[in-house]
Amino acid sequence: MNASMLRSCPAARFGAAIGLAIILLGAGPPDRHHPDGDTRPADCPGRHASGHDPHTAAPVPPPPLERFRAGPYGYVWGFAHWPLRAGSRHAPDASESYRAQVFHVEECATDPVGDRFVGLDALVMAMGREGLKLYQSATTSIDSGPDGIIASDDVVIIKINYQWPQRGGTNVDVLRGLVRRLVDHPDGFTGEIVVCENAQFMYGHEFDRGESNAQDTSDSPHAVVVEFQPLGFDISHYAWGDIRQVEVGEYGQGDLDDGYVLLPYDPQLVGRVSYPKFRTGPGTYISLRYGVWSTTGEGYDREKLKFINLPVLKSHHAVYGATACVKNYMGVVTNSLGTGSHGATAHGILGALMGIIRPADLNILDCIWVNGNPYSGPSTTYAGATLRNELVASTDPVAADRWAVTNILIPAFIDNGYNPPWPLPSADPDDPTSPFRFYLDNSMDEILAAGYDVTNHPPRIDTFTWSGAGDLDDDGEPDASDNCPFDANPDQADCDDDGLGDVCAILSGHSTDFNANGIPDECECLGDLDGDGAVGFGDILDVIAAWGPCTGCPEDLDGSGDVGFSDVLVLIGAWGPCG
Repeated sequence: MNASMLRSCPAARFGAAIGLAIILLGAGPPDRHHPDGDTRPADCPGRHASGHDPHTAAPVPPPPLERFRAGPYGYVWGFAHWPLRAGSRHAPDASESYRAQVFHVEECATDPVGDRFVGLDALVMAMGREGLKLYQSATTSIDSGPDGIIASDDVVIIKINYQWPQRGGTNVDVLRGLVRRLVDHPDGFTGEIVVCENAQFMYGHEFDRGESNAQDTSDSPHAVVVEFQPLGFDISHYAWGDIRQVEVGEYGQGDLDDGYVLLPYDPQLVGRVSYPKFRTGPGTYISLRYGVWSTTGEGYDREKLKFINLPVLKSHHAVYGATACVKNYMGVVTNSLGTGSHGATAHGILGALMGIIRPADLNILDCIWVNGNPYSGPSTTYAGATLRNELVASTDPVAADRWAVTNILIPAFIDNGYNPPWPLPSADPDDPTSPFRFYLDNSMDEILAAGYDVTNHPPRIDTFTWSGAGDLDDDGEPDASDNCPFDANPDQADCDDDGLGDVCAILSGHSTDFNANGIPDECECLGDLDGDGAVGFGDILDVIAAWGPCTGCPEDLDGSGDVGFSDVLVLIGAWGPCG
């Protein structure tokens, strides 16, 4: 594309200008208002866990810019390879016993079912089967338990990708399915959900522009929010882009304004870490670093704030090779106010941000439609997208990115006829000097230095794959419609019509089955010991005959391991004809 073509094509001219601008921002000299110096706050836990002083190392200058063809952008300038970072922080490795878990669902049904996304439901169940429960609850089931992620009264931030239209942003159907799962908390959801994004230089649109990534392309994140509000849930969205140029202090410093908190310039990162603090639609004050702020004097509650990272997987030929979980944090930091965050992404600033605010409680990587063209991205058109029908989840964003780029994005390149070597800037997951690996590894370095375990080493990543269209328990009922997908129940019995098969209800502890007949006790006449269709004196005689220690016997109606007066009380409470 020559100069005359750029003059006659506004879209290409804009894209080329943006492509150059976003690379140059942050890649130049330090912000003159924030000279080099001691750039880390004293309260940053684990920051220098290795004992190495990062500020004695000179920053690595960016390599020479090169000109690349970038699909809808026309031509942009970017970096083909980065030198390994000199003066690394020498972050410690992850704990010797640490292994990352990556959960993967393939063959997801593209069409939503009402407000549910079946592939996401399968992902939640797959996580729970391996011990990662979505719900924090005293109720133990396949997706809930005391060590679960989301409590019923938590404030949940969902960070989507909404910078680009068409297939360049997070799938709205997946977002809606996630919201449905959250509000279906077994303890009843009384918390708050906030859908957030700053969209870098493609601001706001109030989350309601046309051309969304969804089966119904007129759908939008805003539509999801207004759909759940009338159901009585506190759900809203917040465009961080609207506050990207407002520098503020923390609530604890007496500043209640919305805006971005900026940390001092860091020469190793060649930029400044930043994060938003803001008041939600329902009126909750949130600092991404410190948590939910109480205006009545209780201070911050960090444990009440949960963060779910919900990006889309795609090629990022413009600069960084690939976009996934780590790169989605570019929509958290501000690129204004002299932070230089876009260029500093290469040096690990997004990992440094995670070290400050702590990594997301859960990363769910949307791989339904991906940009499988190494010559384009991050913008992704409908025609330019590749249908993969896959989802990935992990609490480790680095492991999720390494695995997904290796096993989903690169195969999409090859399936589309793009064989290696791939064009520069490269998403090659096996080349540590590729732009993708460079920013991923440096981000990992920062996260490790902050004291959180992550890994980019494939042998330390345990992957659990399920088919969204399969039959995991081999009972003849497809997972998409199975009311107990992990335990065989070919009759699909659900005696109380609560959507949970009787087998699952009993095995998970959701229901009791004292007489071990496979029917939840709430669905039968518990106490009719003699089988005459009623609870009466004959049943009391059976209890008296079994009086005393009696573990597992049908007369032990309360499951105490002992037949006694409490079991008589159960009989009295159920007295009369059954049904």
